[in-house]
Amino acid sequence: LYRVWNDCIDELIQKPNLLVVNGEPCDGGNPKGLGKQSWSTNLKDQLDDAEKLIKLIPYNNLLFVRGSGYHVDQQGTNFEEIIAEKMKADRYKAFGGSGYTDYYSLVEIYGKYFNFTHHVGFNKWAAYRTTALAREMAGMVFEKDKMGRADIIVRSHVHYFVHVEFVHTHGFTTPAWKYPDGHLFRGGTAGTTPDIGMVEVIIEPNGDIDIVKHIAEMEIKPLVKHY
Repeated sequence: LYRVWNDCIDELIQKPNLLVVNGEPCDGGNPKGLGKQSWSTNLKDQLDDAEKLIKLIPYNNLLFVRGSGYHVDQQGTNFEEIIAEKMKADRYKAFGGSGYTDYYSLVEIYGKYFNFTHHVGFNKWAAYRTTALAREMAGMVFEKDKMGRADIIVRSHVHYFVHVEFVHTHGFTTPAWKYPDGHLFRGGTAGTTPDIGMVEVIIEPNGDIDIVKHIAEMEIKPLVKHY
């Protein structure tokens, strides 16, 4: 994964003006998986390594969005707040107040408005994976008077990439940097393999929006035992 991380960075077309970590820069203790999937369940180890990896990406500005408390909260302590402060990320609180992170973030870049939040509905079956995102995009139309317009809607959580485009709106879910753990296999094997990679959004001078996916082609394959 470290090699693929660097490969995705090398594929970037431009230096990002803004790098957004859209939730869960660390996996946490993962008690449902009994911590078996991680090289360390020590949150300091995880945050230190996350910082090292993020710093490999060139960027002008850095923003963190909160993910699932299961992964990044422990007895009221939010670890995204800790790493955001340590890395001197930009502060974002939707309605003011202290702190660096919130559960969503509204960002304007070159006249285009982004709506970031971590969670969106998951579907194991590829044929229906755009449904939850498209529903979210349609629902955001009714939030325009309260939250403003959204030209690009970004969601994460599901560990696969899909891209939906309507006449005036783009939406996509981001790939992941984690392979399945034991908890994910409780419903079977189908639909558990993640997409690994990053997504780059380029705003062209004429206002066009380019969604560029950097999805790794993983060379490692599961063992087939021959008899």
